[in-house]
Amino acid sequence: MKNINTIILAILCVAVAGLYVLYFTSGKKVEAVADKNASVRTSLSIDSLPIAYVNVDSLLVNYKYAKDLNAVLLKKQEKSRAEVSSKELQLRSDYAAYAKKVEAYQNKMATGQILTKETKDKEESVLVQEQNRIAKKDQDLKELDRRLSQELFAEQQKMNSQLRDSINAFFKTYNQDKRYKVIFSDTGNDNIFFAEDYLNITDDVVEELNKRYDEKK
Repeated sequence: MKNINTIILAILCVAVAGLYVLYFTSGKKVEAVADKNASVRTSLSIDSLPIAYVNVDSLLVNYKYAKDLNAVLLKKQEKSRAEVSSKELQLRSDYAAYAKKVEAYQNKMATGQILTKETKDKEESVLVQEQNRIAKKDQDLKELDRRLSQELFAEQQKMNSQLRDSINAFFKTYNQDKRYKVIFSDTGNDNIFFAEDYLNITDDVVEELNKRYDEKK
């Protein structure tokens, strides 16, 4: 029995020693692989990975042409809003005046100031005409608001198309040297979840776009 216990103890010692050797050896291998991966990432460049991306939100905020187009659109929007607001204010004033006329007519009827049918029909005819006039102004205002909204939408679409054409034309010359095989657009991190910083060429693109825009102005 004593011999068996001695043999088992010896086997356990060998097994533990083997685990220690395996642990420290594998640890060194993991560190070596990690160092190698870090070295690979560091050595990557545009030349070895010819792709890039542009943050569209940042581009639109900083591109002078985009800002100028947006300023023009906002000015037209403010003008349209002012025109509609002015007519709406006038319509409210007309309706308030009409309400007072209706109230005055009702008081006359209640106090017996209108004695003849002819007078009654005449005053009611005036009120009906005023009511129709206000209803038409209200309809005209709604039509104006709809038309101006459509015009603004069409203008926005036109400007978006001009801006898109400007950017597309720029990239054809920007990448004439075929430095990039693919240039992605990223909007609010919707298209790209993660990318190394060196792949982001937004600042360079904005700088070149503004330089060309200034030259054309």
